[in-house]
Amino acid sequence: MIYRNSRSREHMSIYFLLMALFCTLIIYHSDLRAQEAAKPTNLKVLDSTISHDQLISIMSNFSGALGVRCDYCHARSSDPNKRDLDFPSDAKKTKLAAREMMKMVASINGMYISHLPTVDSPRVVVECITCHRGQPRPFQLEDILKQALAAHGMQALDSAYRTLRKEYYGSGSYDFSDHVLASLALDISQVSDTDAIAILKLNREFNPQSATTEWVAGRIFLQAGDTAGAVTEYKKALEIDPNYRRAMHDLQVLSATETK
Repeated sequence: MIYRNSRSREHMSIYFLLMALFCTLIIYHSDLRAQEAAKPTNLKVLDSTISHDQLISIMSNFSGALGVRCDYCHARSSDPNKRDLDFPSDAKKTKLAAREMMKMVASINGMYISHLPTVDSPRVVVECITCHRGQPRPFQLEDILKQALAAHGMQALDSAYRTLRKEYYGSGSYDFSDHVLASLALDISQVSDTDAIAILKLNREFNPQSATTEWVAGRIFLQAGDTAGAVTEYKKALEIDPNYRRAMHDLQVLSATETK
């Protein structure tokens, strides 16, 4: 009786061992099939032997740099019963554009930056984030403001600036430093002094200690033939920054002109 129980336990042990081995083989085979299915296809720029995890990491960097999700470049499956993305598909123009941008970045880093006559190490590497800064279309702040002004006037520019500043200030997506509005005002003054002065007023609201703003105001007054107004603004600039060279230079020029 003892012998039979011993044999029975031995058979059971072998049975469980075989079952465990069988399950392990099934899981291993399933993992291999899953890995095979996950292998990327239709790669035109990236290395076709890239691993699934490496590809996901690269795509995540792209998404973060542009502030978009996967479906910005990848089309949905044509199967109405599926909500999955069709990653191999080239249906979206944004995916085709992304390929060209990848080639461009590789060219900049490989053909130009690597050949710069500098010895700095490590070298700066251009990436998507270098230009996009979280935006799918990397417009500069001044470009957006010019478009708003041209389309709907100064009120639209003012609104656009406030909206963008509220949403993106501190993110690095746009440059909200004082020189951007000051430079824009100087540019717009060639068309409209009124709009230019309004832009400077907006700049003073957010950057009250900007010597550049006062210097630009002086230039606009001078363009309008108001020398006294220009002098006043240049002096304001120097009150903010006594070493502001542009204002110092322009004041010296005006003083020399008056003494002749």
